[in-house]
Amino acid sequence: MSTSSTGESGVRPSVRPTLSPADRFQLVVEAIEDYAIYMLDPDGLIESWSPGAERLKGYRADEVLGKPYSIFFRPEDVAEGLPKWQLSRARLHGKTEEQGWRVRKDGSVFWANIIVSRILDDDGTLLGYAKITRDVTEQLRLRELERSLKRMDQFIAMIGHELRNPLGPIRYASTFIQEHGNFDTKQTVAWGILDRQLSLLTRLLDGLLDVGRVTSGKLRISPARISVKQVVEQAVETFSSNIEHRELQVFLPEQEIWVNADELRITQVLQNLLSNALKFTLPGGRIEVRAHVCGTRLHIQVKDDGLGMDPATVDDLFRLFAQGQAQRETHQPGLGIGLALSRMIVEMHGGTITGTSSGRGLGSVFRFELPGAELKSI
Repeated sequence: MSTSSTGESGVRPSVRPTLSPADRFQLVVEAIEDYAIYMLDPDGLIESWSPGAERLKGYRADEVLGKPYSIFFRPEDVAEGLPKWQLSRARLHGKTEEQGWRVRKDGSVFWANIIVSRILDDDGTLLGYAKITRDVTEQLRLRELERSLKRMDQFIAMIGHELRNPLGPIRYASTFIQEHGNFDTKQTVAWGILDRQLSLLTRLLDGLLDVGRVTSGKLRISPARISVKQVVEQAVETFSSNIEHRELQVFLPEQEIWVNADELRITQVLQNLLSNALKFTLPGGRIEVRAHVCGTRLHIQVKDDGLGMDPATVDDLFRLFAQGQAQRETHQPGLGIGLALSRMIVEMHGGTITGTSSGRGLGSVFRFELPGAELKSI
C-alpha cells in the first residue's frame, strides 16, 4: 500500500527551518540593541561585533574587527595598563564585572558597566573572551544627585544649627533694649531697622531649614480644624511694622471660615505671599488679601499693584532657588525659597497654588486653594 506525504487537503505541510544553537544565539545577540556584545581573541583583538555595539560605541564592524579593544579606553587608562589588567583578571577568575569610563568613536565618554568572561575549550585552552558593555551614565548621574542632595541636607542642618544659636540671644537683647530703652528719633529708627532685618534673617533661616526637611522627606503637617480668620490675622500681624506707606486691605466673608489644615504651615504660606507682595509693591501701592469658600474648597488670594512680571516666567518662580527678574533688578533679599516651599506645603495638603501677572508694572496675583473648608456663622 502506498502512502502520501500530503495532508487531507492535498497540500504539502510547510517545513519549519531548523537553526543550530549557535545560529539562534546569534539572532538573540543581534536583537539586543542596548548592550554592546562582542568577542575578543586571547590577545584582546576584536573578533565579532553586534548591532548593539555599533549603536553604543559608534563604530561599524569593518572599523573595529581585528583591532585591540583598548581603543575603547581613555589614553590615561591605556597608559596605566587597564585593558591588559582587565583581561588578566577575567582569565584568572573566569569572569569580571566593573564600571568605568569608556570612549566612543566620536571621542565622547560614557560611564559603562562591563562584564568580561573567559571562553575555554574542552581541554581548558583559552579561546578568547566574551564582552558585554552597557551605558549606565544616567544611573551614575542619579547616584551623584542623591549624594549631592544628601550633602546639601547635611550642610543645611549644620548651618541652621550654627545660625540658630546666636539668633536667640540677639532677639532677646533686641526685645530687652526696646522695652527698657529711652530712644530718641534716630535711635528708634535704628532699632526698627535692626528688628526688621532680624526678622528677615529668621524667616530666611526657617525657610532654608524647611527646604532641607522637604527634600529629605522629614517635613510633616498636622492638620486640624482651624480658623482662616486667625491664620490671616497672624500673617498680617507679622508685617504690620513693614507696610511703610502701603495700603494693606483684608476681605473676609461675614461668616467664619474653617478648614482642615496645619495652622503653622498655612500661616507660613500666606506670610510668604505677603512678603513677596511687600517686596515688589512700591510706597503708595496697594495689597489685598481675600478669602472665600467655593463648595468645600478654601480660596485665598494675595493681590498687589506692584512691579509685576513677564507672564511666561511666573511658573518658574515656584522652582527652588529661582528668582524673578524684578528681584534681581531691585536687589531684594531672598534665596528663592518662599514660593517653592509654599507649593510643597499646599500640595501636601492636597491643594494647589498658582500665580498670574499681566506684565511688568501691572502687579501680581497669587492664589492657593485647600480642600475641606466650610462656612459657619459667627
